[in-house]
Amino acid sequence: MASTPKTPICLCDLAVGATARFHAADLDPEFSRFLRSVGLTQTSELRLCRNGDPCIVQVRATRIGMSKAVAGQVYVVPTSGT
Repeated sequence: MASTPKTPICLCDLAVGATARFHAADLDPEFSRFLRSVGLTQTSELRLCRNGDPCIVQVRATRIGMSKAVAGQVYVVPTSGT
């Protein structure tokens, strides 16, 4: 069975427990730099631990909390659990 390419979705639309690869963020440059500094890069895979306010994602061994407004501007490509 051929796999279909997945379209980026808003982090808020990812199912809790699902994994995804970071795609892009529509945030100001300073906050985008912060996300990169805590490990959220184009090559990183993340897992959604909690959806809501705050939204909690796990990147490698680190959990990151972000407001729902910020999570709504982060786009990911699902890799499982969607």
